[in-house]
Amino acid sequence: MKTIVPILLLARLVLADSDTLPLNKKTPVIKESDSAGVTQQLQKGSGKETEPALGLEEAAVPKPKLTSIGVYGTKKLNEVILKELLGKEFEEWIKKGMAGDSSSLEIEKRLIEKIQKKYHFPLAEFSVVQFFEPDNLTVHIVLDVVESDEFETRNKFLSPPTDQFPDPDKLIQTWMEYEDQAMQLVDSGQIVPDGQKCSALHCPFGHEHPKLKKYGPLFTEGVKKHFDKLVEILSKDKREEYRASAAFLLPYQSDGKKVVPPLVERIRDSDPVVRNNALRVLGEIAEFHPEFVIPVKPLIAALNFPRSTDRSKSAYVVYMLALHSSSAREELLRSGIPNLLLLLETKIPDQKEFAHNTLKKVSGKEYSMSDITSWKNWYAKLKRDKGLPAAQ
Repeated sequence: MKTIVPILLLARLVLADSDTLPLNKKTPVIKESDSAGVTQQLQKGSGKETEPALGLEEAAVPKPKLTSIGVYGTKKLNEVILKELLGKEFEEWIKKGMAGDSSSLEIEKRLIEKIQKKYHFPLAEFSVVQFFEPDNLTVHIVLDVVESDEFETRNKFLSPPTDQFPDPDKLIQTWMEYEDQAMQLVDSGQIVPDGQKCSALHCPFGHEHPKLKKYGPLFTEGVKKHFDKLVEILSKDKREEYRASAAFLLPYQSDGKKVVPPLVERIRDSDPVVRNNALRVLGEIAEFHPEFVIPVKPLIAALNFPRSTDRSKSAYVVYMLALHSSSAREELLRSGIPNLLLLLETKIPDQKEFAHNTLKKVSGKEYSMSDITSWKNWYAKLKRDKGLPAAQ
């Protein structure tokens, strides 16, 4: 099985929407690590040694290849209907976006307006997902849609916070400084994101590099001293960048029983970067620290969130929980199968593979990833026998 690693974004976006980006966004190529297998796919912070990343001037940047166009969240549209509706302007958007032409952003706005004029969806936006494989950069475009009758359930996020709190001992600012310093090292090929050893429950860049070493003790001691204040910032501070930073600082507290609950709450944060950060940390805890209980129900809901990046991250966490927790598998059988079947039908590789492997784990069946009919028939029988919710 090929290891599929999402290409990383510039600056702090490497820690945020690492699998989605505007079509015109050019990014450096990060060389793939030597990890393999589905349990390490999209793995964050394995602690394993990785091959050195090439510097930007040395990296052989493959030409992007459009691999799929899909629609998620509605049965009114598919790839064929979408192309017919948007016409040549859709092709122009793709061509300019793949070339890094910034005018593609204005074209994208017009395309969404055309879609909304016909269908009046309460939410419709494009996600562009890039995966870097050896000598191959695949691009997947998905139109994420929320129908009117599902808006209250699929788009049910927490209200944006309105408070503002002091930065305890400048921990938030120090974290942002650490990210900036680390990204410079990534850009120059000196470190690989998530490839460094770290004593925290989650650590995106580690502290092995001499320029990052000083931050480890600062975060460990600072979080120990100000944990409650960081939780307050995560849940109540109106500044998205403060909440996002707090989500990455909390795992420097080694007691996962304290870390998990505030992160689970922010799975429904109004800001996608905060949601992303919370899901990333929970994914690593689920994989490497199964002794800390993570409730699977909020993750099941996130499998059907409007944004593709939310669905990818939650699919990763759900699979890890299914591997390690019998109670999670039981809950997935009770209420998670419909959302997993939806992901099985997408064209996004990580979503499909995590959904497929989760289905195999909870069902004991070995139907192939492409055999959607057998999976639906299996669930239909299970639903009849146990009165479970219907697959969509």
